[in-house]
Amino acid sequence: MFATAVNELMFLFLFLLAGVVLRSVVKPLRKLYLPSGLIGGALALILGPQVLGIIKIPENWSGMASPMINIVLTTTLFGISISISKMKSFAGAISSNLLSYFSQLAVGILAALGLQRIWTGLPREWGVMTVFTYWGGHGAATSSGTLFEELGVEGMLSIGLILATLGLIVAMVVGMVWVNIGVRRGWARALCNAKNKGNDRKSDYIPKEKQKPLGHATVASDSINGLAMQMCFVFLSMWIGSVLFGLIAKVIPAASNIPSLLYGIVGAIIIWSVLRKTHLDPYADKDTIDNIGGVALEICICSATATLDLNFFANNLAPIMIHMLMIIVLMSFVCMVLMRRWFGEDWFPLALMFFGAGCGSTPSGLALARCVDPDVKTESWEAFGVAQGCFVPVTSTLVAILPVIAVNNLWILVGIGAVISAAMIVFNELVVRKR
Repeated sequence: MFATAVNELMFLFLFLLAGVVLRSVVKPLRKLYLPSGLIGGALALILGPQVLGIIKIPENWSGMASPMINIVLTTTLFGISISISKMKSFAGAISSNLLSYFSQLAVGILAALGLQRIWTGLPREWGVMTVFTYWGGHGAATSSGTLFEELGVEGMLSIGLILATLGLIVAMVVGMVWVNIGVRRGWARALCNAKNKGNDRKSDYIPKEKQKPLGHATVASDSINGLAMQMCFVFLSMWIGSVLFGLIAKVIPAASNIPSLLYGIVGAIIIWSVLRKTHLDPYADKDTIDNIGGVALEICICSATATLDLNFFANNLAPIMIHMLMIIVLMSFVCMVLMRRWFGEDWFPLALMFFGAGCGSTPSGLALARCVDPDVKTESWEAFGVAQGCFVPVTSTLVAILPVIAVNNLWILVGIGAVISAAMIVFNELVVRKR
């Protein structure tokens, strides 16, 4: 079993490396912020039996997503702390973040339900993937898609990766249209005449003077390897969660249906709390733990992309494109109409950040904002960072919760999305706009 796992991971990492090479050679791939895992997985898909038939895709690749995502979600929640003062200072950015997420949830589900009446081959729950793909990116798309399939909804992982990839393209293409409109209309007040194009990164290589350590060793090497120590915390969290939910299931049989993705999340919160209270938290290195999750995510994205169902995508291209257009309109209204109304003169960079992050990825949003605020003159950057920092732990948890609710009752999610969206609009009108 372990020999098979090592051999198949060896093969997968060859395609990951190929993705890095292609991303460096083909500049549009880098400018669209397509991850190397996605590129390598797409290469394997093309060379595989569904297209050219040159290579054979290992059978176990299709099952790698679930265990890898357990690791990703565990590392995401481990060591999280939130500053209350920052939340108060940038309440408007946080509320706008909530609005973009939950409005996508409500509109995405309603639009998908309408389209599903015409294209009946789509799963009824596919609209929920909106917030896990356009807003969340490939990581959340893989996590939620994997959970949906564990719950018996087929095709959701393929839908998730397709939507997330289309979202990255939309974020940059439509985002640059908004950049040009904003510059012409005088919205980009912070834009200067400095030669910023020369500062653009020309390759993925980071110069030696700018390189950062992947993490820090918190224990002596003659005791245990530093990376192994952090892996102990990750797997301990996952084990604690599984034991806890196992005990709960003995008392409440229905708890046995709780997805395993929640085990690591709950375990991470418990272990981190214990470490903090016992003053043992210095033994945990958050940077190293995040990198463990990053490796698991690369494996997950590459393997899931390589095993996409191309026939499913071809048969449902029309509804996916229509749905994507609806989300573009929604995000354009939230970011370019409402945020312009609520925020001050330097609203445009922050609006671009939320548009890019809400359609494709956080790097896409930051890249768009840098076009109009290249010297970081506005508070948009800090506001966006605080908003994301406060909400990412929440979305990581929702990845494991919303699919379970969706399988039982979609209208509950529509109601939650509509109520929270309305509340954020009222808050921004009465509080943020007056500020």
